[in-house]
Amino acid sequence: MLLKSNPKKDFISTQEWPEEELQNLINLTEDVKKNPKKYNNSLMGKALCMFFYNPSTRTRNSTEVAAYQLGMHPTFNSIKDSWIGYNSESIKDTAHVLARYYDAIGIRIFPVSVNWIYKEGNRILREFASHARIPIINFEDDLYHPLQALTDIYTIKEKFHTPKNKKIVISWAYHPKPLPLSVPNSILLISTRFGMDVTLTHPKHFELDEEIINMARHNAEESGGSLTISNNIEESYEGADVVYIKSWGSCEFYGDPREEKKLRLPYKESWRIKEKYLEYTQTNSIVMHCLPIRRNIVADDEVIDGPHSIVYDQAENRLYTIKALLYYLLKESK
Repeated sequence: MLLKSNPKKDFISTQEWPEEELQNLINLTEDVKKNPKKYNNSLMGKALCMFFYNPSTRTRNSTEVAAYQLGMHPTFNSIKDSWIGYNSESIKDTAHVLARYYDAIGIRIFPVSVNWIYKEGNRILREFASHARIPIINFEDDLYHPLQALTDIYTIKEKFHTPKNKKIVISWAYHPKPLPLSVPNSILLISTRFGMDVTLTHPKHFELDEEIINMARHNAEESGGSLTISNNIEESYEGADVVYIKSWGSCEFYGDPREEKKLRLPYKESWRIKEKYLEYTQTNSIVMHCLPIRRNIVADDEVIDGPHSIVYDQAENRLYTIKALLYYLLKESK
């Protein structure tokens, strides 16, 4: 397998990477999963800074395990234990210094950490990238979760051999709190890049950013896929190969939870994902969710634990995709 040298290449969104390189990453992930010993200690002596503004289970643990298996030294840094968390040090200074200690920096920053100022988390991450001379990896910001998207498209390929022309329903689901747009944005963008027939379904007032929708439409045109947007959950699930369940907040009242709550409460029952909705899908359809999930609120136990669900396989694959990405970004500078 031919892998390009990437001495300084950031992974902020999958949309910014050529499809050929994304395919290389998917192929590498497959090899990492099938031949783990081949990559043991392949990045011995490298160090990874993990900079977290917010909590994490899968992202933190999959990355730490992957780094250890590659022979790297991962260091967990909480924003509350950093001078930047006390607003006494600039991003510029922090980025320059950390880049002299580490070989890559991963950053996780949710909307709550930036007071729900739209795109501010992504802006901060890009500011880090502009000052660091080493790769910056997006562990999830307020716009994108590229590691999750990479895992998702790899998992779909693993289950169906190819994602092209498979129907995926990206389905909004009720949640008692407004959640970031990063996961729906990211699965929408990568699924349209890979030629899937995408149906984005949600109640009215929960539309995604028009800029993201326009990118997805362009992706679909380029890849030979399609994009349909619907407000009817039963019709959307009809004939689906993949059901991707995810809650997200309203752009209309972004950062205003009280007003947004008035929008979401009427959908508490009708947009809780139930087993009966899966009857509209293909008999071999798969159900995906990035986790964590509020059981019997976002989706019923019968959905998450049922025969269509692959949420644990999906979560396991987070280990292989981050391992592949670290190897891809850093192997040539060893």
